Amino acid sequence: MADIGTTSTALAMTLAGLVYPNGFTASSISGRRTIIRRGWLLSSDLTGACSLSKGIDYVTVMPMGSSYKRVDSPLDYPWRTISISGCTVGLAVDGNTLTVSIPDGVTPAGIVGAQVLLQDGSDTPSGTSMSYAVTADDTADTIAMALAQQIEEAYPRGATVIVPNAREIIARTGGIGTQRRITRRQETLFRVSVWSGSWKGRDALGSALDAAASAEWFIPNTDGTFSQIKFAGAQDVDTQQTSSIYRRDLLWKVTYDTIQTQTAPQMLWGVGNNNVVTHAGLALHSFGSVLPTTGVLTDNFETVYLDAAGNLVLLAQQPYSGLAMDAAGNVIEDAGGNLAVFPQ
Repeated sequence: MADIGTTSTALAMTLAGLVYPNGFTASSISGRRTIIRRGWLLSSDLTGACSLSKGIDYVTVMPMGSSYKRVDSPLDYPWRTISISGCTVGLAVDGNTLTVSIPDGVTPAGIVGAQVLLQDGSDTPSGTSMSYAVTADDTADTIAMALAQQIEEAYPRGATVIVPNAREIIARTGGIGTQRRITRRQETLFRVSVWSGSWKGRDALGSALDAAASAEWFIPNTDGTFSQIKFAGAQDVDTQQTSSIYRRDLLWKVTYDTIQTQTAPQMLWGVGNNNVVTHAGLALHSFGSVLPTTGVLTDNFETVYLDAAGNLVLLAQQPYSGLAMDAAGNVIEDAGGNLAVFPQ
């Protein structure tokens, strides 16, 4: 993710490209040898082999921590898929058997699964689904075993899953996606200092860098995101000119995002809940595939359950399991795990 450190790095790298538009083996935009650094000037930079006294100029990048400002943002930043890697495992159906295959020389990856439509009288509900997230260490045999273990009637035989009571098997494969969301947006002021052993060198590099950077509105970060930069002023600092040290500070406001990243499998088949208003209040009714877990059905927060009769009785999208709120707005604890006291 982008933070104050990675943003400093991104800004320094952007400036290096501006100072040396044709690469470091070519001349800089000022015609003088220039070193770009994330961080402050060191004592060795004053009198060492590559120093101001030897005619070397410096550009340093430093964040000004006291300038932090949170940027107003929307109420919701949703997860967005930025990339998807495909599934490399194949599934083939022949009657009541499912065969797993992996091409030679290919690393296993992806999500595999199947829906099983069973004959009447089976102990397992027809439409039960089985799925497995493949790892790089898997083989066709281990994948078949992992799938077979999810259905009571099924058993593995090498790379094949056999379901004797199946009247139809529907195979599915999917890839693994990478999702990202913004959790915070902020603005920080960065000081870009131009250092030289003469005022002519300072002015030449400072003017050239200012002009080159004036066309830059966004800079890429190392995590694939972008930051916005806005010029915020400049000043010459000549307090060390008696030591032949001339400095110009160029200020940029950089707006960057704090992000979270996670992996997410592609959906193999539809599973969901409908919110239905009944005489007893809001209830959930499932649709789509039947999950392999018997006796319990959960939403994304793992708080929706089936009662003994198979009816969904709890409220939808309740992220605070075991808590509720009374009519006065007080948060109360429901030791029984029931949210029936939650106001409608």
